Amino acid sequence: MVYVHRMMSNEDLTHAIATVRCGVYHRGSFEEVEQETCREEIVVISLNGRPVSTLVATPVELRELGAGYVVSEGLAGKIEEVSLEGLNILVRASERSGSLRSIIESCGGPTSGTLASEVKSSLVISRDLVFTVISHIVSELWERTGGAHCSVLFSGGNLVAKSSDIGRHNTVDKVIGHALLSGIDLSQCVLGCTGRQPSGMVIKAANAGIPIVISKAATTRQGVEAAVKAGVTLVGRVKQDSFCVYSHPERIAGLPGR
Repeated sequence: MVYVHRMMSNEDLTHAIATVRCGVYHRGSFEEVEQETCREEIVVISLNGRPVSTLVATPVELRELGAGYVVSEGLAGKIEEVSLEGLNILVRASERSGSLRSIIESCGGPTSGTLASEVKSSLVISRDLVFTVISHIVSELWERTGGAHCSVLFSGGNLVAKSSDIGRHNTVDKVIGHALLSGIDLSQCVLGCTGRQPSGMVIKAANAGIPIVISKAATTRQGVEAAVKAGVTLVGRVKQDSFCVYSHPERIAGLPGR
């Protein structure tokens, strides 16, 4: 099956961007101009009628955000329905036993860090796909505002989802949510991110069943430990002609000496 990847529409961008006035200093001159900035809103995610998290997020792709959040945080398995009441995201899903709790966190704040299960996947990708994934981590929202993170999701070598948000955690939840709501098999997907990969970010991918995570940025010691334990191939510090593989390199075909 071929999937059409999800990108921000013009309507999404209208809801994601606000204009402010500011003074700009440039080479000895100072003038007042209008500048585009990201919008941020407080959203509440409820699972089966109970609030589980309050987040600061860019107010677009909220159904995807809710679906992705409850799965990546290890709260739920199969998504049944997601609806919106303003900035309240209402998710109905099968809950993981003993996992339901309430959390308040910021857009870039800590996740639960709870690993629900180890990733099992037969996926193997080429070295070239690592660079391809990174090349697609560009965002009109970032280009216009300078204030957004971006994540992408690849399946079968093709881009299937792209999301932007003021919070890097939110971008991951949004592309995961897109896959869940579209019936995409996450065990055959590659996640690409702009942000660094501490343990909480790695565990988000693992809870969704994603076997390979690729980032422009670095990781942490705990991030590497989490990836090893979770069965996730973690790739970071991707440059024009190099990258670091921190765990499970067997999923990257064609590495010299292997």
